[in-house]
Amino acid sequence: MSPAAPPVRRAAVLASYVATRRRRFADRGALEAWQQRRLRRVLARARERYPFYADVPDARLDAFPVLDKADAVAHFAALTDRGVDLAECLAVAREAEARRDFTATVAGLSVGLSSGTSGRQTVFLTSPAERARWAGTVLAKALPHGLLAGARVALVLRAGGPLYASVGSRRVAFRFLDLATPTVEHLPALAAFAPTVLVAPPRVLRELAAARLAGDLDVAPQRVLSVAEVLDPPDRAAVEAGLGVRVDEVYQATEGFLGISCDRGTLHLNEDLVVVEREPLDGDGRRFVPVVTDLFRTSQAVVRRRLDDVLVAAQEPCPCGDPALALDAVVGRADDVLLLPRAGAGATAPLVAFYPDFVRAAVLGAGGVEDFRVVQRAPGTLELAVDPAPALPAAAAALAAALRGAGLVPPAVVSVPLSPEPRLTKLRRVRRTFPDPLARRAPAAPAAPRR
Repeated sequence: MSPAAPPVRRAAVLASYVATRRRRFADRGALEAWQQRRLRRVLARARERYPFYADVPDARLDAFPVLDKADAVAHFAALTDRGVDLAECLAVAREAEARRDFTATVAGLSVGLSSGTSGRQTVFLTSPAERARWAGTVLAKALPHGLLAGARVALVLRAGGPLYASVGSRRVAFRFLDLATPTVEHLPALAAFAPTVLVAPPRVLRELAAARLAGDLDVAPQRVLSVAEVLDPPDRAAVEAGLGVRVDEVYQATEGFLGISCDRGTLHLNEDLVVVEREPLDGDGRRFVPVVTDLFRTSQAVVRRRLDDVLVAAQEPCPCGDPALALDAVVGRADDVLLLPRAGAGATAPLVAFYPDFVRAAVLGAGGVEDFRVVQRAPGTLELAVDPAPALPAAAAALAAALRGAGLVPPAVVSVPLSPEPRLTKLRRVRRTFPDPLARRAPAAPAAPRR
């Protein structure tokens, strides 16, 4: 057994909370100037502390290579400040996952297991100081009325109980509920705890909303936060109807705490924590893949890390006044994007992207559809599973109409049964299993030596 992680210091959590609450920016220029000051220190440190970046020629952001997940896995040890081995970290993290005990460490760092939904699993590493900073930041951004007003926070997550327990206080109490346990078994504990803040994946929130409507759960949270999975509009509507409060979102990944909804309900990127470069996916650049540089993490380098997500920027600034980028949606992963031939194009013409939010809108908008899955294993076919099954013809017709409306050739639809997802697997209603032929590139390598 690896040694247990030491508890975080509450004083450090409070310091992070206060610093986060004080970080306010009058406009976009002030935010970007603050980012640049932090970024200079981050990049200088990266060249000194992480072996992978030792030969980067200078501390400009564009001098650093863009890394995707495969690169980060391939160079795992060289992207940490302690040279820890990925295989050892994975073994510890998987044992923790199996035991449902998330206290183990490697080289004094806590290890968390990624979900693996975008391919090979990896781990994220955090020191006690980083965990304290993260906890204080989340509290500052998530508690609707601040620490002094107090809160009871219930979290239905796949991991993380010890951290929340260690930062609880007389004013703020946490109740961690294991996602691996069926939701119905959590109802008595939730009712007794009476959370003011409820945090869970969308499908769990739907179950809790249904239980409240049925009279099986008596709770009245002040804030509901959807995490871990894409929040589709029908899920949002069902949860809001059942729980009686607006559903906000947390956008978090292995690469960091990336975004959260403001008091107006708009999802903003946490640009006081990360610098986000945009790789545009369409002509106006609203749809993009984020390339993230973390401004605070130290145990593990997150410098120009390309995520697998597709984001949609809002067309107008949010009326809340926060200059951080507002998003209309996190629509899914890059491999949730269907690739299809354009009508009238030749056989050698490039395939065209059809984004998962368009798929969800078409299928869930069909009469009688409550849930579905679409899997594309080849350009010419789609597997479609629908609940209830008699709604499949309407769903297939609605999807075909949406594809034709976009100028694409509807593929052949293969009907398959809708199988329940394992509880610890992230729900992905739309998925593509073959690679994007235009996305191939050489893997990243350490930068050229300094001259």
